[in-house]
Parts: sequence; C-alpha cells; structure tokens
Amino acid sequence: MLKAHRCVNLCVMANLRKDVHLLRNLVTFQEASRAENFTKAAKNLGVSRVAVSRQIADLEQSLGQKLFMRNHRMVALTQNGEAFAKEIGPALDAITQAFAKQRDDTSDGRLSITVTSAFATYWLMPRLISFGAQYPEIEVNLVVSDRYIDLEAEGIDVAVRYSPNVMVGSNWRPLLQEVIFPVYSPRYAAHTPLEKSEDLREERLLFLSGKYRPEARWEHWFSELGLSPPEERLGISVNTYINMLQAAIEGQGIALAGRPLVDSFLTDGTLIAMAGIPAFKRDHYYLYCRPDHKASGIFSDWIEAQTNTKP
Repeated sequence: MLKAHRCVNLCVMANLRKDVHLLRNLVTFQEASRAENFTKAAKNLGVSRVAVSRQIADLEQSLGQKLFMRNHRMVALTQNGEAFAKEIGPALDAITQAFAKQRDDTSDGRLSITVTSAFATYWLMPRLISFGAQYPEIEVNLVVSDRYIDLEAEGIDVAVRYSPNVMVGSNWRPLLQEVIFPVYSPRYAAHTPLEKSEDLREERLLFLSGKYRPEARWEHWFSELGLSPPEERLGISVNTYINMLQAAIEGQGIALAGRPLVDSFLTDGTLIAMAGIPAFKRDHYYLYCRPDHKASGIFSDWIEAQTNTKP
C-alpha cells in the first residue's frame, strides 16, 4: 500500500515538473477570464497585451483545445474554457490564501526595512544595535537600495526615502531634513586659513559626479553665495556619496556634506565643519510605515526618537 502511494506521488510530481512552466499562464488565464478582455487583463497584471495573448496561446497549445472565443474588443470562454476555469479557480484561490496566511503568521516578528546605502552606512547602522537590544524578538531584514523599489511587491514594512518631493499618503511622514556645508578631516593639508567661503576656491574640493542633483554640488553652493566655482578638474571627482565622504575622512579634500549623515563624524572629530560658513537646507528624508503592523509601528517610533538623540 505504501509502495503504491509513493508511486502515485512520484507520478504527480513528474506531471507537475512537466507543466510547471505553465503555472504563470494559469494566473493570466484566470485574470483574462474574469476581465473578458485581454487588454484589461494585461493592465491588471502589469504586463503587455501581447504577453497575455502569448501566454493564453501557449496554454491552449499545451492543452490541445481552445479556451477563448476572440473578437475585436472582448473575449469569451469556450465551453472547455468555462470547465477549466471552474477547476483551476478554487486551486489558485487556495494557493493565494495559503501565501497570505503564511505571511500573516510570520509577519509580527519580521521587519523588512529599505533605505539608501548612504543612510544605512552613516546613520542607521550605528544605531541599529540599540534597536536589536531593545527589541530582540523582532527580526530585521535590511534592504539597502539606491533605487526606489516597489514597497508592496517587495514586502517592505518600513522605508526611509530622501526626496525633493513631498511623499503623499497617510503612511508617509517627514523624518529629517538634510543640511549641507563644507566638511574636512583634521588630516587635510589646507592651503588657506579656512575661515571664509572665498578660501574654498583655493582648496582641493571633492566633486560629486553622476546622478546627483545640482543642489548637491559645489557649483550650486558657490552660485548661492555669489561666487564663481573653481574648475572641477582642479579637485577630485567621485561618483558616489559614500566615496566622497570616505575621501574626505582620509584627508584627500573638502566635501560638501552635512547632517544627518555626518553627525557621528562631527561628534567624534573625524570631520570638521568650517566655522561661520553658511549651511543650506536641502530635501527631507521621509518615513513610510506599513499600516496595521505592530513591528512597523515599533520601529517607526524608535527611529523618530533616534532623530532627537546623538549617535
């Protein structure tokens, strides 16, 4: 009896492996049968109409029968299509419910947080150890990304995003505002007393290149002060914020950076801010908190409290 049962299981698994490439097509078929329109189904699935049509055609070819009757604007299930929809619909719904139940069962103690690499390196990571000590029951999954990932698709619970635009929605709120100014290392060999803005035109500056907006660059800073900027070729060009700060820490030049990311370096003397030099307010860091999620609320309250404490 056991041998026969094992044989049945092996046969089922063999058939599933043969058809596993069609599982995505089943989801497309279910959506198309509900929408009765390939274009609408494509929009709901976030794919092209061509992709929907191709997946349905592949499914029909594999089954050896037509599932839809097609016309210019609408599609309708054939008799075989209706029977197939009734069979797979409950199965797909059961799989969806199983995923949802599993996520609900494990979500309270898990927390997925996304931040940029600079914010993670210079602000969040030095503080996370205190969160772990205070809430050991919460497992933190830190997703470091400099692109704005899809929060819902990636299962993100908390996000910190730096943006020139106000992040709208009840789940977003301002966290911090960046303030930038020139910073340098005690190891930097200055050519001037570094007492006034004009002195910086004679110093070796660290220039940000690449994707960064004009407000983060020396050209804009000098322009705001009514000064002409030095040529970039006279300084050092770096393509990431992290590389720029590291070069400043090593004494290679003067960086245009600021709070909150350099707070710890200013506190311990690794970097020095020029006294009497104007600081410019820039964009805000915004905090996203997944609603109705206990761990997200705990972390959001904690990180907001951290903005008022020294590292």
